[in-house]
Amino acid sequence: MAEHNGDLKRLWRKTGILIIALLIIGILLAILVDQAKGPLHIVPKSIAGPIKALIVLMIGGAISYLLERYLFQLTSRTLGAKSTTSLRFIIRLLLLFAVILSVLAAFGVGLSSVVFGGAFVTAIIGLAGQTMFGNLIAGIALIIFHPFEVGDRVNIVSSQYPVIWPTFPHEATKPAYSGVVIDITLMYTSVLTDNGPVLAFPNGIIIQAAVENLSRTTRRAIRIRFDVDINLDPHKLLPQAEKMLQTLGYSGVHPQIIDVTPSTYSLLIVVDAHSNADDEIRHRIFSHLVPIIQKYKHELAINPDAQGEDGDVKKSESKA
Repeated sequence: MAEHNGDLKRLWRKTGILIIALLIIGILLAILVDQAKGPLHIVPKSIAGPIKALIVLMIGGAISYLLERYLFQLTSRTLGAKSTTSLRFIIRLLLLFAVILSVLAAFGVGLSSVVFGGAFVTAIIGLAGQTMFGNLIAGIALIIFHPFEVGDRVNIVSSQYPVIWPTFPHEATKPAYSGVVIDITLMYTSVLTDNGPVLAFPNGIIIQAAVENLSRTTRRAIRIRFDVDINLDPHKLLPQAEKMLQTLGYSGVHPQIIDVTPSTYSLLIVVDAHSNADDEIRHRIFSHLVPIIQKYKHELAINPDAQGEDGDVKKSESKA
């Protein structure tokens, strides 16, 4: 444990020294540019501003890389992923504004006029409706209102990203993307989906979407619908299915017939889910229910004319 703490302190020290060194380098380069365009007349005044702006962007990018590569991972290990989400977002936001103000100052725009100038305020309000600033403002709203946090399992339902509805089990399914939130940045919310890939949703889309936070849900109902051969007697199948559900711990659940076709009838099972994985619950129920249906179909194939009240096919007393 002491060795681990020592490694963390060294990483803190290393990251801090690198950031300070980058700031000093940036200041020195800016001073050299000012000297070159002043007494030395080496750099024309027309390009001195763009050069200083480029220096600011390079230094800001290097500091951002250090924060992402070392400092943010360090805070995640010490404070936890959820606790550091707001901290990382605030640091990224402050760094972004610092770079923007520095670039504007490099072009000769005074700090007071940048902050309080009517043109600047008008530009910000106008740009807020655009995609980039819309995502930025939406990211701030996500951090303030906390509809979810890093590590939460969510279902994201959005009309901007429709998915194909399944044809089976014949019921409406929300066109949702399911996964675990792994990061909330200035522009995007990253979700590790159940299928494997990481999807980066623009914050402007997330703020308008319906988000089902499964990590904060204590009770959910899962509807399981399936078709059964019309020749299988429901008065014998339903009690066996209910008994199976009781064995699995789903007491008080009664399968129901909800639809009939010329060749099948549809059964519906509604169970309370205390976990986040719907597919696991479906697999658990179907893996026990399918053998029961197969048993009745096999017995019906042997003797299609007679079935006992206990669900077993009565064998003919007389054999040829």
